[in-house]
Amino acid sequence: MYLLLFFLLVGAGIALARAGYVKGRAGWLWGGGALAVGTLVLFPLLGFWAEALWFHAVGFGGRFWTFVGARLLMAVLAALAAGVVAWLLLRPARRLLPALSPWAALAAGAGGLLWGLGTWQAWLLFLNRAEAGVAEPILGLDAGFYLFTLPVLQALHGLLQWLLVVLAVATGVAVLLRLRGGAGGSSAGSTTGPDTTALVPPVAVLSATAGVWLGLGALLGAFGLLYSELGVTAGPGWTDANIRLPVYLLLAVLSPLLALVPAIRPLRRWLGDRLEGLGRQLAGGASQWLNDGLPARAGGLLVSIAVPWGAVAGLWLLLAGVLPAAVQGLVVEPNEITFERPYIANNIALTRHAFGLDEVEQRQYPLSGDFDRQTVQDNQHLISEVRLWDWRALDAVYKQFQEIRLYYEFVDVDMDRYRFDDRYREVMVSARELSQENLAEQSQTFVNRRFKYTHGYGLTLATVSDFTPEGLPNLLVKDIPPESAYPSLAVERPEIYYGELTKEWVVANSSEQEFDYPKGEQNAYTRYAGQGGVELKNLWRKFLFGWKLDSTRLLLSSYPRPQSRIMLHRQIEDRVRTLAPFLELDDDPYLVLVDGRLKWIIDAYTTSTRFPYSEPFVAPFASRLPVGAGGDADGSPQVDYLSGNNYVRNSVKVVVDAYQGSVNFYVFEPEDPLISAWQGALPGMFQPRAAMPEALEAHVRYPEGLLLTQGLVYAKYHMNDPEVFYNQEDLWVRATEKHYDRVQPVEPYYVMWELPESDQAEFVLMLPFTPKNRQVLIGWIAGLSDGDNYGRFLAYQFPKERRVLGPQQVETKIDQDSHLSGQLTLWDQRGSNVIRGNVLAIPLDHTLLYVEPIYLQAETAAYPELRLVAVMHGDDLSYAETFDEALAGLFGPEQPTAAGLGTRSLRQLAGDANAAFQRYLGAQGEGRFRDAADALTELQSLLSELAATQETGDEQVPGGPARAESGP
Repeated sequence: MYLLLFFLLVGAGIALARAGYVKGRAGWLWGGGALAVGTLVLFPLLGFWAEALWFHAVGFGGRFWTFVGARLLMAVLAALAAGVVAWLLLRPARRLLPALSPWAALAAGAGGLLWGLGTWQAWLLFLNRAEAGVAEPILGLDAGFYLFTLPVLQALHGLLQWLLVVLAVATGVAVLLRLRGGAGGSSAGSTTGPDTTALVPPVAVLSATAGVWLGLGALLGAFGLLYSELGVTAGPGWTDANIRLPVYLLLAVLSPLLALVPAIRPLRRWLGDRLEGLGRQLAGGASQWLNDGLPARAGGLLVSIAVPWGAVAGLWLLLAGVLPAAVQGLVVEPNEITFERPYIANNIALTRHAFGLDEVEQRQYPLSGDFDRQTVQDNQHLISEVRLWDWRALDAVYKQFQEIRLYYEFVDVDMDRYRFDDRYREVMVSARELSQENLAEQSQTFVNRRFKYTHGYGLTLATVSDFTPEGLPNLLVKDIPPESAYPSLAVERPEIYYGELTKEWVVANSSEQEFDYPKGEQNAYTRYAGQGGVELKNLWRKFLFGWKLDSTRLLLSSYPRPQSRIMLHRQIEDRVRTLAPFLELDDDPYLVLVDGRLKWIIDAYTTSTRFPYSEPFVAPFASRLPVGAGGDADGSPQVDYLSGNNYVRNSVKVVVDAYQGSVNFYVFEPEDPLISAWQGALPGMFQPRAAMPEALEAHVRYPEGLLLTQGLVYAKYHMNDPEVFYNQEDLWVRATEKHYDRVQPVEPYYVMWELPESDQAEFVLMLPFTPKNRQVLIGWIAGLSDGDNYGRFLAYQFPKERRVLGPQQVETKIDQDSHLSGQLTLWDQRGSNVIRGNVLAIPLDHTLLYVEPIYLQAETAAYPELRLVAVMHGDDLSYAETFDEALAGLFGPEQPTAAGLGTRSLRQLAGDANAAFQRYLGAQGEGRFRDAADALTELQSLLSELAATQETGDEQVPGGPARAESGP
């Protein structure tokens, strides 16, 4: 309908103007013209107008107009500057062909306009630039120069290149026309040929402009050496600093000077006289190409162009190309470590700074402590928070018991911590969002999607280690409406209008009641009472948003009221990116419950590819190999949103209210020069960390994406000695584990841990490492999240003379235990899947405890159940049905009957076998042969388990701990 209206208005305007012209009525003519032009101008601006209303409704109108103003101002200034410069440069050519100059200036202005639209952000940052506080050692410039000033210089060089192209084309056309006899030149039949005197000024201007462009390129090339890849590391090496840098500076001077030769008359004549033969050859070749005669004096002009530019090309080829390559290959590489040692040290220092590793707290982990019952008792507040729920297993349980209806969905499970019942507990949280795609097909109506099904409802929150008697998670917040186990976890505003699945726009508080939550056989309904979205207070706003959203039905619908609010950009990551496109967002937003309200926290990064002397980060592909497979396997890239950057800071925490949609940006790293520049460019958009409410600050986390990025860089850059770094003698890699049925790198995991100098539990993110091509543990890194310790980066290294088991070796120990591996194999053969959880290495009192939960999921079951917990200290392995029993098994006497852990007694097995046999006989007698086959298969499995149990000894006490023999 909008397009029809558009064409009707334009057509009506044209018709009215034509009628006024025919009948001589000026009012009709001007009115029709205004209607047609106004429609052509107004309709494209409707979407812009609606977006401006949305920015103002969210509270970021200043950000919107700053960006719009910067774009327009930069585009206009660049277009004018390019046009004026081109007009001035074309002044000599205008004498040859006056008609060409306006068109060339117009082309230059158009290029400047596009250039301004593409570079406004670089200028905005440049005008608000800040120093980085660290200087690169080659040119001695602050890193802020490379972050803010160099991009502008490179952009100007690009604009000069466009002007050079326009100048070259215009000058070439003018000169060719003059040489062919046009534009006042002599006729084609002239024996003396066209006069070339007038050609000197435009050719000289073109040559000088090209020389300036080339000289500026050489100067920028000198700055660009700070990103060189010629040596063994990123940044300048010996050849760059001692050969290429002087060469670029020399070329920056020589290129413009040589390019000025055609403009200097004595030099032009001197070259013409000395190279008269060459001039005649050039003039003859040009005459033949032009099909015209050139006077002999034209040879001097051609020589004055060809010789200097030939020299420039030769100098660039020899000095910038051949010489550095020869020195690098013949001098440096045969003695590489001797030459490159100080430059490797430069790269190490600045790469560590760029990724925040210069503040790492490196420590030795002595492994001097024992692990006994006293250790468990002293660290009960930490051991009780060991995560036994794998997030995939818990997600399956949530989906089975807490989604309630098909249209609800849990996106993922996030780790957090809360204080309740006088304890500091680690918990797993998931938001119950509404997915409109899950509505029945007949319910996918315009009214349902836009007015009725507008929001999700509540969350689930469970401790990481507690289970109900039925083996389910201990849910502290559950069900609809939310039921909370503790007053501090009460949910007062459970509606989720803004989340990870809210990808569609909706209209809230309309005359159509919104579905709130299911209530037995009935549904509960509500109307939105918040301030989120844009108020549809008049018909004009309905018209605007109908155009923007391509929704004629919104304009025609009677459901919106003046109090209704249209909600756009409801998907929280899209919402934040719309407001702050210059920030990189972590891919794991998490929901927190604060003062009864639900809020999302998103970690945001400032990044750059321009930090000097820093190695770019390359995101790894998680090697997810089936057990026993060889070679590489395809995997999903991790932290790919940070890949390619050589500077990363987690400078901002973004908070989005799940009900109101309000967005707050809190700066956690004010020393970051990039966020400082954006704060200057967008005053009022960012708030300091101190402005974040304490209840909310208690839930900020060290982000997994940041620790993984820093860890992968630190795995190489923990080597401070240039020679050790050069030889890669101490290269670390992420530890691997057998998770579910695949071997994969260990992902960062949150634990409760107590710093050696503290007696308070801390919420810590950990990541273990092993030496390359080995599986023993070499060290681990940790990011702290609590209070004043937030942001501290710790790196612990184990004594190299001690053998410390890695997660994969713990897995191998479990697989090599004949009793336990036999039990797992038996379960796998009985129509169930054995699922291996994460191996968690828990530091306790200068020792390490390994914990791995093992789940069992029947093929017909919707979710897995925890069946065993394996714990290991040193070479001692214990396992039981509960964590406490498995711990007790580490201290108890060796039990040769441990293989029966989790199995049934002989009497139970015999009874089950007899029942299966009776089912077989009954089904066989009744002709139900498929049921008979199933019963026979079950009987065979039970008999195998019965035989295995008999071999291990007497009957077992269900759930009793088992302790494997210590290894050598």
